[in-house]
Amino acid sequence: MTRRALERFVDLDDHTRIRLETPVRLKLALEAIRLGEVQTVARALTWQEFEEFSEDCLRTAEFDTKKGLLFKDETRRWQVDIVALKKSILLVLDCKHWESTNHSSKFHQAVEHQIRVLQPLIRYMRANGNLIGQETWALPVIVTLFEPRVSLLDSVVIVSIGQLPDFLAHLTPYNPELPFISNHGLAESPIS
Repeated sequence: MTRRALERFVDLDDHTRIRLETPVRLKLALEAIRLGEVQTVARALTWQEFEEFSEDCLRTAEFDTKKGLLFKDETRRWQVDIVALKKSILLVLDCKHWESTNHSSKFHQAVEHQIRVLQPLIRYMRANGNLIGQETWALPVIVTLFEPRVSLLDSVVIVSIGQLPDFLAHLTPYNPELPFISNHGLAESPIS
């Protein structure tokens, strides 16, 4: 972040020895984005900080989270940036710390991954006792640094990091505009 942008938010006399912890850097980054310093922020945040902030938003909204989940099924290995569970809601997040604008064409590969990982993830979570006996409503989500041009692409929600806290605060599986998928509606693997 530029010294000028930092000076707007931090009132310190000696700016030569400033070292900010990740939560503070993320709050400053969101404010800088709001003020139009998007490119500066994109270059200043690491992808790890971006994922950490997304996870913090989920925890604040009382979701249990697992970051960097690796699992495999009969066909391949899968990786999910963040899995979040709160009562009957299961969110599968892919965090995209991209520097360019959010054209919908840029999301096709990430959207395809989100769609393909959902069923194996639910089977994996059932097998490990994370979804026993409860109806679960799953929602694939892509979180971006920039404001997306579209909020829904092929049944995957796309939300900016700035919108994420409000999105989570108002999230309900009864919203007809959100493409929740019931875990009971997914086909069982004939192998399991």
